[in-house]
Amino acid sequence: MNFSLQTSEKWQEHERSWLAAYAAKNDGPMAVRQRAETNHAYRTAFQRDRDRILHSHAFRRLKHKRQVFLITYGDHFRTRLTHTLEVAQIARTMARTLRLNEDLVEAIALGHDLGHTPFGHLGEVVLDEVLQGRDTLDGTLSPENHGGFKHNYQSLRVVDYLEEKYEFPGLNLTVATREGILKHTRLKRNRYRYPDADFSGLHFESEVATTLEGQVVALADEVAQRTHDLEDGMRAALVDVDEVRSLEIVKSVEEKMSLVKFLPAQNELYVLRLINGLIELLVTDIIEETFRRATRLLETGKSECFANIEVVAFSEDIDPLQKALNKFIYERIIFVPALQKSDASARELLRGLFRVYASDPSCHPQDFSRRIRHHDTETVAPRTIADFIAGMTDNFAIAEARRLYQHPLFPASLNLQLLLPPSIVRP
Repeated sequence: MNFSLQTSEKWQEHERSWLAAYAAKNDGPMAVRQRAETNHAYRTAFQRDRDRILHSHAFRRLKHKRQVFLITYGDHFRTRLTHTLEVAQIARTMARTLRLNEDLVEAIALGHDLGHTPFGHLGEVVLDEVLQGRDTLDGTLSPENHGGFKHNYQSLRVVDYLEEKYEFPGLNLTVATREGILKHTRLKRNRYRYPDADFSGLHFESEVATTLEGQVVALADEVAQRTHDLEDGMRAALVDVDEVRSLEIVKSVEEKMSLVKFLPAQNELYVLRLINGLIELLVTDIIEETFRRATRLLETGKSECFANIEVVAFSEDIDPLQKALNKFIYERIIFVPALQKSDASARELLRGLFRVYASDPSCHPQDFSRRIRHHDTETVAPRTIADFIAGMTDNFAIAEARRLYQHPLFPASLNLQLLLPPSIVRP
């Protein structure tokens, strides 16, 4: 038997014979980088993207960033990191079945949430209000639109500009990975204005990714959110089994998997099997619907560019059911009083940090002072502060709040106890 090393060139030959006609290739136009680099001997372009993201500072910080529940609530609730890994796993399953580029899918999935703030989507809302000029931080800033804040734009900013690993800013990723990261959430083109943003080659006219790999990650993100938020909500006893069983999509899974046999004595096993069944149902539906749409496009000769074409999608039968599930999760798990109390404290914490950093440079942390870039225009300074706050973990943000708690510009009414683990709260 003849053995030989698998070089990047040989792998590209394998791609041409194995991957579907609608898959992104490592020797295609979407594998171009912002800055030219020499090809690697045995790693392809999308492999290198994945590896650079995996070894980035921003990726490591995801382990201490909230998904839905504060990381102090318990060890088994999802964090931003475990969410990211679940998205990558689901996306790779879909990519392999559809014969898409798994390395590209994994790179996009691992990088899609690098721009997320501490304290989940709440932090995103706080920074957006400040950078849109709607929140002047009690008169600290002028009511001027500084471009707004959105985590998918910020994720692109992280990989393009903020990560510091090379002699140039950012990670120098390929167009396909960068576009997938930016468009894992549907674009709102006229709302956000980011400085130093490079949208060249990203088909900015299209709200959805122009590679099926990018579209797969966007749907895998939704599947992961629907299922793990439901599981975490049930684990936290925010909803009971009977409420969940009233959903049509749950009834479908329950019947298919004969889950009633686990009730009521084995509620936990019921929940675990239900989540498994929901993932199976949603992923299978996406694969089958995507294959149907993609093959139809191939037959009509429209497979070269998927700009503004949603190929990866739920079927007409499942889409309303998964939307009802999402509505239930938002109403019964995410927007509930138990979480709103800690959200109010997190909001004041982040506003307080921004106000102090904007007003008193002597209070900047050492790392911030080292990396801060001084600009003449007022519009960039708030963005620089937002970059630093967005990169914080929940733990670091709380530590900063404790350090600055006595500062006159920091909100004295902030209840830090709602953000601390029980072992610290107790006297």
